[in-house]
Amino acid sequence: VDEFDAFTAIYAGKAALDFFGRRTSYAELAAQVRTVAGYLHGLGVGPGSTVALLMPTCPQHVVAFYAALRCGATVVEHNPLYPAQELAPMFADHHAEVAIVWNAAAGTLLELPEDVRPRTIIAVDLIEEMPRG
Repeated sequence: VDEFDAFTAIYAGKAALDFFGRRTSYAELAAQVRTVAGYLHGLGVGPGSTVALLMPTCPQHVVAFYAALRCGATVVEHNPLYPAQELAPMFADHHAEVAIVWNAAAGTLLELPEDVRPRTIIAVDLIEEMPRG
């Protein structure tokens, strides 16, 4: 986290992300990571926690990844297109308490058996980061 903060401060005004022409500066990225990390911390995410990510490459994925790390959590990546029957043994193995997912994949996690389903599923809309107009 210290290196992330230092790096984003040094390059604050430069573009960190470019998603279909919509740019996010390092300063904006750092602020978003702090906000999401605070939210995750409020959910009880901390050292020893596991956070599952099921998103394509997008700004929300980058933010979620660094936010989970900022909380001290372990991040587990999954293909957001996997069906529930493929995800179930993976979730049974890592026992993620929280999953941050592309909203199109949220229903798949709800199909997981209750004993392996994360207690919290956060669905994100990729369209929010698309350029306007």
